[in-house]
Amino acid sequence: MLQETLFNIPYYTLPTLNFKKKKKQLTNLLKSYPEKKQGIQPFSTNRQSNRDGLAQGFSKIIEEELGLLTQKIKAGVQIEDIWSVSYAKGEYHSPHNHGSLGWAGILYLDLPKDSPGTSYIQPWNDIQNDTSIYHPVKVAEGQIVIVPQFVLHFSPPNTSTKRKRIISWDMTLLPA
Repeated sequence: MLQETLFNIPYYTLPTLNFKKKKKQLTNLLKSYPEKKQGIQPFSTNRQSNRDGLAQGFSKIIEEELGLLTQKIKAGVQIEDIWSVSYAKGEYHSPHNHGSLGWAGILYLDLPKDSPGTSYIQPWNDIQNDTSIYHPVKVAEGQIVIVPQFVLHFSPPNTSTKRKRIISWDMTLLPA
């Protein structure tokens, strides 16, 4: 009997090269795009604010990392949307996805040691007990995670007294 994998959902992780320097640059860049609580969201974000110029500034700072990604996936990428999110103690982000096409990225700008990363939800239930399967990706501050936009994911409550802060973005693939 032969066992094979029917489906495979790739994702990529990579460090932010020279993170200490780039963290300062990114933090300075984000000063022009302040976060605030919006509606019923239990976290602060600038997603509903004007972010003109953020994608260009961000792309310039992490140009090396985007280059490594395009080499790996053998295609160019273009950032279509970008925002930052901050989570105080107890704040979380409910399950969501970013659409059907392209890739979504997360850069962990501030990640206290006792704060959880993002958990991803398998798009089909366990075949033996019909339960959802969660995959928390182990991350560290400065790490970047790239997943297909359609993958459902969430941020569990921040357990740290320190702020957790991420930059998230959506990318489309450019024709080769």
